[in-house]
Amino acid sequence: MKRWVSKIFSSDSILEYEGLCIIPGEQIIAYQGNEIYFTNREFQVLLLLIQYQGQVLSKKQIYEQVADDDSRIDYHTIEITISRIRKKLREYTKRSDFIITVQDRGYKFKK
Repeated sequence: MKRWVSKIFSSDSILEYEGLCIIPGEQIIAYQGNEIYFTNREFQVLLLLIQYQGQVLSKKQIYEQVADDDSRIDYHTIEITISRIRKKLREYTKRSDFIITVQDRGYKFKK
């Protein structure tokens, strides 16, 4: 069943999608009760894609949302971050279809 428990991303929201559970306020992501460790950047990128579920976000859009003045990231870093997120999700869920690459446009979270 595909559904989000909440579309409002407050600190006490709990999101659920096909066994994937996200608690934004606590920066926790788990699959079927098993917590998956994500770095802060990985978590922020994944949460951003989830917030815009089904919409294509360019590397530039992702970069502008997750980069801060102290971080040294570029568009290539976004590609690497997406790759690491996919690897971790695949390791725990045995699925690789949560994040979709849209050729020459960007990435989107499966709707």
